[in-house]
Amino acid sequence: MSLTDQQQQQIDGIIAHLDDFLDKRFDQAIRVMPRLAAAESDIRWHQVATIRQILEEAKGFGPERISVCHLLCSPDEEKKRALFSPVNQVSLLNEIIPADDESKKDSHSGGSTGTQLEIRNVKLFYKALDPTLDRIIVLLQTWIWWDLRDAAELYRFDMQEYRIQSLITRQLDARVIEYYRQEMNAKAGVEIARTDILRFELGRTKEIIDYFQHARTQEKGFQVVVVSEERSGSTEADTTCVRLAKRIMAIDKMRAQKDEELDGQLKAYYAAQMGVPPEQMTRETAVDYEEMLARRDRQALTDYLVSGCQMGKTSNYKKLKEEDMKVRFEALCNAAGVVVQTTAVAAPQPEMQQPAAPVAAPQPTLQQPSQSSLPLMEF
Repeated sequence: MSLTDQQQQQIDGIIAHLDDFLDKRFDQAIRVMPRLAAAESDIRWHQVATIRQILEEAKGFGPERISVCHLLCSPDEEKKRALFSPVNQVSLLNEIIPADDESKKDSHSGGSTGTQLEIRNVKLFYKALDPTLDRIIVLLQTWIWWDLRDAAELYRFDMQEYRIQSLITRQLDARVIEYYRQEMNAKAGVEIARTDILRFELGRTKEIIDYFQHARTQEKGFQVVVVSEERSGSTEADTTCVRLAKRIMAIDKMRAQKDEELDGQLKAYYAAQMGVPPEQMTRETAVDYEEMLARRDRQALTDYLVSGCQMGKTSNYKKLKEEDMKVRFEALCNAAGVVVQTTAVAAPQPEMQQPAAPVAAPQPTLQQPSQSSLPLMEF
């Protein structure tokens, strides 16, 4: 489908935050299984390309068809819950983690679809290359299922921050006032001030934080995005590396001058190091001595490298993002001169149950964005 500039921006923004989560997840996975690093770039590229296609699609809600990217960037909590409900007909689950249906039959012959159609998704593609990658692909797809909604909410927060910063300074013409009159369900003739609009948008922004905070309480331990601080550790590895390089250079130089007698200064140096009389020192003896020390340095350097980087404090990355949003939200409130009081988003309701009423004014029916209906989206 042909995308509007706004839809492309939404997709790029969501993918950017999703990539950030995947960076952290792969960092942890590679610490556990280093060989995964060789395949990370390819499998991520293919899977993220698939997610882009999913975000471009439109989902049907009654007579409406709404693009997934626009829906994820909207405040419509009920429809977003439907996208992430495993049992809802508009759920994204089977698109993100497709079922490995090996029993597909050709609609005409009733037999197998044939080898040319056996590769139907990213998982089967990499399974054909290396069967051991099968579970890795499932893991990546599961990460995306866990992270996509949160990535979209982070992008929503970015856009709300940008919108509020613009509302603080931009001229509020009649078109903008009328837009917010409808959004806030205000009666005709009621004056709408800049402060009212800012409070309304800050309320929406606070709801994003409330959702994000509630989502963390529902998160299982194995779903957490784990980040660990890397400590600089000892400098011994660097020192040993430099020392080894100097020894190798000394060995090469003495071998290149094998037909010449070792000069007096070097004889005195190596005699003192080895505890032998200077007159007994030869070039071959000095080379043997340096090679012995070089072997020790190589072993020491290997030990330092095998031990790896020391890890420091471990944290829940999404909790860190939540705290960052709170700091930015407080800065927005201060800049706007507005105090926002909202309640936390209610826990997700069963699918057949009506969602809790939003804190802000009732939301309008979600429509595809256009410059005429959403003037502030032109920022």
